[in-house]
Amino acid sequence: MKKLGFFVMLSIMLLTSACSGNGGDVPRNESTGDANRLTEGGKKTVVVSVLQNNRFLETAVRLFEEKHKDIQIEIKEYKASEGTESGMAREALSLADIEKYVQSVTTQVISGKGSDLILMNNLPQDKFVDKKLLVDLNDLIASDSSFDQNALYTNILKAAQDGDGLYVMPLSFSLETVQGNTRILEKENITVDRHEPWSWSEFRDVAKKLKQQADSEGYYNLGMSPLLYDYVEENYTELVSQGQANFDSDLFRNMMKEIKSIYDEGLFSEGFTADSSKAVFQMVGIFNPRAALMMPSDFEYYQKPSVSGNQEGIPYKAIDSLGINSKSDVQPEAWAFIKFLLSDEMQASPDLFGLPMNQAATDVKLNEALQLIESGTLDLPIPEDMLPTIETMEKRMEEIKKLTSEAGTRRSSDMKVLTIAMEEFESYLSGQKSAEEVSKLIQNRVTTYLNE
Repeated sequence: MKKLGFFVMLSIMLLTSACSGNGGDVPRNESTGDANRLTEGGKKTVVVSVLQNNRFLETAVRLFEEKHKDIQIEIKEYKASEGTESGMAREALSLADIEKYVQSVTTQVISGKGSDLILMNNLPQDKFVDKKLLVDLNDLIASDSSFDQNALYTNILKAAQDGDGLYVMPLSFSLETVQGNTRILEKENITVDRHEPWSWSEFRDVAKKLKQQADSEGYYNLGMSPLLYDYVEENYTELVSQGQANFDSDLFRNMMKEIKSIYDEGLFSEGFTADSSKAVFQMVGIFNPRAALMMPSDFEYYQKPSVSGNQEGIPYKAIDSLGINSKSDVQPEAWAFIKFLLSDEMQASPDLFGLPMNQAATDVKLNEALQLIESGTLDLPIPEDMLPTIETMEKRMEEIKKLTSEAGTRRSSDMKVLTIAMEEFESYLSGQKSAEEVSKLIQNRVTTYLNE
């Protein structure tokens, strides 16, 4: 359990992005109700709430304002960057940083205040939608003939909806896959169909065979709490439905018991200290085109196991996503900025973290990566003899495009609910409390939070 804090941080880093422009709080009234909100120069001001700054949004603000002389974008940053060049690099964020952002922004927006545009990463999206705090972007899309949604991954847009409404626009995303070592599987005569969904129970059977037959690790770089994190996200609509918690249930208790038993049986390697060459499966999704193409030649992409084993479409997570405050009086200007962030120009930026929502930009980044690798001008993170051939990388590029076009299951949840579950889960893992006691504690805490 000494590594628990590290893994919590890892999971958060994978889900959290940091965006900003001018590196500090904007000295202005928090309310979005200021009449016209014009600057001294007669410009309309759009305020964007973000957790932390990065180069992508910094560049976007500058280029957008050059193209739209009548609009000013102001960034309200909640976590100042420290110790990085120009304050624009992404940094590790603590749980306290994220909780502060979530609490501050949620309180402001619910009270009728807050910024015009909101970075929705880790915020309680379902609560915002239920309370009608966000604009339905489908209405803006329908009335904007200049916006071509077919330039984006329409399958991701559809999966991003809450009901019939699109309240949060993903700017980038990751595919929830795993890397499987085909060399070890073939050597041990174990077959796993990498194109088909499978359950954690099926993974468990495979891991047991591997443990008996080979000197290998079943699953590498995954801790117990992040696995619970994954379980809760996958089943969030069952565990939190219409504002009601369902953690005091066999569904959740069985989740906890299965996770503990997987580790008790030594089927997972906990941490990054294990020998990755012995890992049969690694928890590494697709979010970086270059890294995806350079995956070692012994590995292929497999579907990520799920509780049910029946998931439809490849799961994805939005990395950066924005919502428009329904109380904002500069909604057209806020929408114009979102459109610019989705443009070919900005989506192809090397500073955009994750897979672009813009299909053309994804193609550009994959082709650029292939050309750099082929020309030998790219610094390689692995030895050259582990690199796949150019032909294999070309096939992998087509596979990534196919997987991206098939993504159809959104993974998202409320950060506070996840935090509560992970905090209480520790006492079950340590043997201090039973699964029944822990599930009731989580139920009570989550219910209190949901009723706030």
